[in-house]
Amino acid sequence: MSKKQKRIFWPVVILAALGLGALAFASERNARKTIEARSVSSQNPPAVTNSRSEEYVRVGRLWPQLRWHLKTLGDRIEKPGKERITITGTILRAGDAQALPVALTLEFPDRLRLTILDGLQQRVITFNGQTAASIDNPLTSSERDFIETLAYDTAEHFLAGQTKGAAMRGLGQRFRADDGTTPNYSGPYYDLYEMSDQLKAATDARQQTKDFYFNSNTLLLERVRYRVVRNGAPVEVETRLSNWQQAEGQQAPRRIVRLENNQPVMTLTITTLAISPRVDDGSFGQ
Repeated sequence: MSKKQKRIFWPVVILAALGLGALAFASERNARKTIEARSVSSQNPPAVTNSRSEEYVRVGRLWPQLRWHLKTLGDRIEKPGKERITITGTILRAGDAQALPVALTLEFPDRLRLTILDGLQQRVITFNGQTAASIDNPLTSSERDFIETLAYDTAEHFLAGQTKGAAMRGLGQRFRADDGTTPNYSGPYYDLYEMSDQLKAATDARQQTKDFYFNSNTLLLERVRYRVVRNGAPVEVETRLSNWQQAEGQQAPRRIVRLENNQPVMTLTITTLAISPRVDDGSFGQ
């Protein structure tokens, strides 16, 4: 090999060796990063998707006109953190001599625990969204009706049903509450919707069609009307929700009345109300 060839050969060899060393170093570094990434991944597993996420109301799934009702109601049924409402007040039932103290826990969606105090005795009724029960004696038909009113005849249940595909149709807007003959009628006006619902609190889990009356001005639910058949005879049922007030940025009625053939059979008057996150504490039965 000539001197000229030697001058060319050895620099090439040195450059090749340096290149191979750099390549080996880079490969080792990449391998180390991969191992570290796997280690971090194993120590911090990906967040588990909330299995109850589909319970919440998604604005994009609502009819455009219903989005305003949801906005007026508040955001407690849109995201976690405000599912539970704890209530104290009184309840007056048909046949009672006076209103009785009551404690009521409602938790979205469709869960409730109702405790009625009658002297030294208390009656506890629960509904977990699937099964209605009581702590001691079997539920009466009237108690199942109360569950229906408190769990199903609500704006929360209506809006959730719409996003979950319940059979529904709009009947029109700004309906008057009279027969159309009152001179200088000044209200209220209602936007009406019809929904067909599966009532799981009933003994026969019946399918029920109901009309929901939202006040056209306040956008809050004020009436729910439907007909049931009892002992072979039709019964006209109406739930009235009134005295809506705001609490912690949410709207809630302070008076709920169930009427049958225009006669009140249950009047719930709410004196205190608190909103809190969902708690899996077994309050609503198994």
